[in-house]
Amino acid sequence: MEESKNNELEKQPQEPILDSEETIASAEDIEAFMRERRKARAEKKPSVERENPEVEEYMSEENALDPYLDPDPEIPWVKYEEPVYLNRGCHKCPKCYVPVSAIERQSCSKVTATNWLSGIRQPTERPFDCVEVRFKNNHKDFYRLPDGLEVTEGDVVAVEGQPGHDVGIVNLTGELCRLQMRKHRINPDSETIKKVFRRAKENDIERWSGALREEHSALLRTRRIVLDMGLDMKVNDVEFQGDHSKAIFYYTADERVDFRELIKVLAEEFHVRIEMKQIGVRQEAGKVGGLGTCGRELCCSTWLTNFKSVTTSAAKTQQIMPNPQKLAGQCGKLKCCLNFEYEVYADALKKFPPAGHAIRFQKGLALYKKTDVFRGIMWYAYEGENELIAIKAEDVKAIMEMNRQQQYPEKLEDYQVELMSTSALVSEANSEEVEREIRRLSEGGNGVVGQEEAPQKQPQRSRNDRPQHGRGERPQQGERSNRDKGQQPRRQGGNNGNNNNKPRREGGDRRNGGANRDRRNS
Repeated sequence: MEESKNNELEKQPQEPILDSEETIASAEDIEAFMRERRKARAEKKPSVERENPEVEEYMSEENALDPYLDPDPEIPWVKYEEPVYLNRGCHKCPKCYVPVSAIERQSCSKVTATNWLSGIRQPTERPFDCVEVRFKNNHKDFYRLPDGLEVTEGDVVAVEGQPGHDVGIVNLTGELCRLQMRKHRINPDSETIKKVFRRAKENDIERWSGALREEHSALLRTRRIVLDMGLDMKVNDVEFQGDHSKAIFYYTADERVDFRELIKVLAEEFHVRIEMKQIGVRQEAGKVGGLGTCGRELCCSTWLTNFKSVTTSAAKTQQIMPNPQKLAGQCGKLKCCLNFEYEVYADALKKFPPAGHAIRFQKGLALYKKTDVFRGIMWYAYEGENELIAIKAEDVKAIMEMNRQQQYPEKLEDYQVELMSTSALVSEANSEEVEREIRRLSEGGNGVVGQEEAPQKQPQRSRNDRPQHGRGERPQQGERSNRDKGQQPRRQGGNNGNNNNKPRREGGDRRNGGANRDRRNS
């Protein structure tokens, strides 16, 4: 049997054996090995019989890639599709008569409002007949509903346009829409309010979707035309109307621009009605978007809709150095976030003495340098010196009052405050919290309420009674105990150290008690 097996093994093709001196196989050896392997696979016979017939050799598929001989596969290039619906308030193209979900509207729009009156019954039987409809970016407007049409938030509707119709998503309904109209000073009974025609049909959504896909290419083409014409303006955004009959071009310019010739060229290029709207640099930053110096998205592109004027006095009030590079935002103007904490700083500075005034000491004149508003500390330095000394704002007030009375303290160092680093402050605060918690747990475990949390009510004492401190009782603030003086506590008559809180009984009390007993017996 062993001889027959050896003969069969000799007849089968043998694998190329490398010499002991060679450590790396050549390309010819690898090619011969793979050719024999493929031939064995085609015949469906293993190249070498194993002693254990139960264990089969792993056979890969015929179309499997060979890492040595087969060429690299061609990976298809993924085509990027611009999300044209995100700036409209939805992730994808909405369906006909299907409202857009609240998750899509809240995650794709900075002008989304939460209707906190949605689950509350309205005081009037007739609902409010106006709704708020949003379009691209922060473009919103109010429209009147026709009789018999009821819409909900997220419905895609066709509204009145100039000319034709436009397509938008309902943002607010009901009484909250009435409050918004009052906020924007719009009369709900005015006849100038545009109308809602209907819910958007399938053909309306198709035309609207086709118009959205042309906005990006139209923006690039318009910028090229403006550059060729040599106009001093920057086109920021293009918004097509839902029926593809009108286009609004938003631009910024430092000076007045004569774009009459540009309108003719754009009308011939896109075959739509052209409308030009000039916006400010802050609105431009809100439309374009970006990241601020804080690392987050710009406030104007995420949630800020009302732009308030920002002045340099807001930076001075917050003790910020007037550095134009740090105070300017992406739009080149002062950052809107300078107004966020301005009122807090303004209220805190009311408790401070007027900044910029020097204070005089016997050692010399101290000049004002800077202020830490929330710590309540002001820094001063002697005239001609650079060493800053921190003192409290209350001390500065007191020194100024002394200077008015022609009184001068000895030196500034007497009022110096030792400042701790941020890490030291955090560690100290944590240690105090831990000690307070341990004290609370220890007192709560014994069933005794701590004196700091709930002090016990002391009994009323006579005017002649002197404050007595028994064993375990601490003296009041400002009093010195007898033990500190080195003397033994004086024992009062009728009162010892065990009954600390019992008031001393006077003789009049005993007589009154006897009289009361005689009265009850009689």
